[in-house]
Amino acid sequence: MYIFHISDIHYNKEDTDGQAKLQRIVESINTQKVKADYVVVTGDIVWKEHKEYYRECFDILNGLNAPYLLISGNHDNSWDISKAVETYLPNHPRAEMEKYFQYVVDKDFVRIIGLDTYKAGYGGGEFDEERENWLIEKLNEVGEKQQVILLLHQYTLPTGSGFFDLHPGAWFIRFNNIVKKYKSSIKLILCGHLHNSLHSEISGVPIISGFSTNWGEPLLDSKKNTPERDTLRPLSYLIHKVEEGRITTYVVPVR
Repeated sequence: MYIFHISDIHYNKEDTDGQAKLQRIVESINTQKVKADYVVVTGDIVWKEHKEYYRECFDILNGLNAPYLLISGNHDNSWDISKAVETYLPNHPRAEMEKYFQYVVDKDFVRIIGLDTYKAGYGGGEFDEERENWLIEKLNEVGEKQQVILLLHQYTLPTGSGFFDLHPGAWFIRFNNIVKKYKSSIKLILCGHLHNSLHSEISGVPIISGFSTNWGEPLLDSKKNTPERDTLRPLSYLIHKVEEGRITTYVVPVR
């Protein structure tokens, strides 16, 4: 299975440069020799909860030659993204919770679980008991040979970035403990939020953040209190090749 990974579109009607970058990413994905089973977009679809921007963003993403999966970020109100998907994306999985945009996709030997970590006004997000219990229920359903991939927005480990480490979620440790308990089933965690790609592990489970299609930050500048756009770094996205017993990640720059 090939999973292409983009993140943090921050779609803004006034940001024509960001729109052009997203279009270039879509075109690059479509020219790859390997076909994506899914393109995952790990949150921050629109800028500052502007729900009226979802349709325009989807119009560009619909140019992908593969199905895509969305999750909420700290800029995506849970209710708004759920309603936008119901309204404009008839083939996208529907939310399985009333208040939160969480869902499951089963294909071949893989179960993909989309998680909603939105919390109004807070970049560190939230993952409360109700959402945790739903996740545990879905993990308990996993078959012996099924591999789980989790999608969430925030990176639940320290990053070395002065900006992103300023607002860790109080739920990070609880989430990491769930991963530790179910590490025999969870094979990969894909997230966003950092606008750059960082790879680490939670109890042996890889956690990988995807590049923003719009912004780039000097990730490891621990003295920065606010992020700066890195205009020199090329646009990039990730391809995760998921096999039974092995995961390989490729970085694809976009000219």
